[in-house]
Amino acid sequence: MKFLNTSITQLTALALLLVWLITGACSKETVQAPYPYNELKTFQVVVGIGDTIHAAITNGDIILYWPFDRPVPASITPAISVSEHATVSPASGTSIALADSTSYVVTAETGANATYKLRLVINQPEPLINDGTDIAGRLGATTDIGGITYLIPDTAFTKAYLVSVAGVETKCVINGFAELGANEYAMNIETPSVDTGGYKLKVVSGTRTVISERYYLKIIYPIPTVNAVTTALTLKRGETFTLSGTNMRGMVTGRARLAGGQTYYDLELAEFDLTSVTYRIPADFPLGNYNLLHAAFQNYQGLTVYVRAGTINPVLIITE
Repeated sequence: MKFLNTSITQLTALALLLVWLITGACSKETVQAPYPYNELKTFQVVVGIGDTIHAAITNGDIILYWPFDRPVPASITPAISVSEHATVSPASGTSIALADSTSYVVTAETGANATYKLRLVINQPEPLINDGTDIAGRLGATTDIGGITYLIPDTAFTKAYLVSVAGVETKCVINGFAELGANEYAMNIETPSVDTGGYKLKVVSGTRTVISERYYLKIIYPIPTVNAVTTALTLKRGETFTLSGTNMRGMVTGRARLAGGQTYYDLELAEFDLTSVTYRIPADFPLGNYNLLHAAFQNYQGLTVYVRAGTINPVLIITE
């Protein structure tokens, strides 16, 4: 009987020990292994109201495609997301330099690091200048220059220069832009005070710079103006008369139209300066009344251009 009691006591003790071990084991907390993930998932930058740039993230690069018609700031404040339980430095919402030298380090919960480098790509095509046709720009006036594609039509981002044969650059004042078609613009500039002659056009737009191949911008003097004759000129063959005006450069032989028909007769050039031109009546000039008088000059292309000097009838009377 004594042996039986002892056995029962030992069994009871063993059962209690097993219950304690099981209960103790179940009461322990489950330990979660640290997360090993250190991925930079998204990188976003707000560049305007309702306008957000989403960077492309690949092979450790954060590729930020910046719109070419937006100014490129010195710094940005991106919103960043990373793997669960990971951290990123600099943190999301921190202002950083907008430069290729900027990098981010994403640290997993295990302590493993991954480095991501920022790459800025200005998403702007190369501008093009159509310089196949010469464009004349008169001193003291404005000049329209068309055929320029992929420029930013804003004077805050686009500058223009005339480049001389000697390589001297002269900055132009841009008055505005006109859209001619898909990504094609005309630019209106104040013709700068430079020497007459041919110039290349240099355009700096955003991060791009383009220079025309040809010296196709021809800077010329203003067109001569002639004050109209208000009283008929009565002259003899061999005599001279003078017309007043402005910008009288490159003056050449004038002409007059004989009344009653469409025939013009040349007037000999005697002399001229910036404010006047003097013509001589040729010895064989037909006698009679003339109802149209023209002064004339030679333009930059070598063509003769006629300027009306009087349309009263008669404007010129040749008596003998």
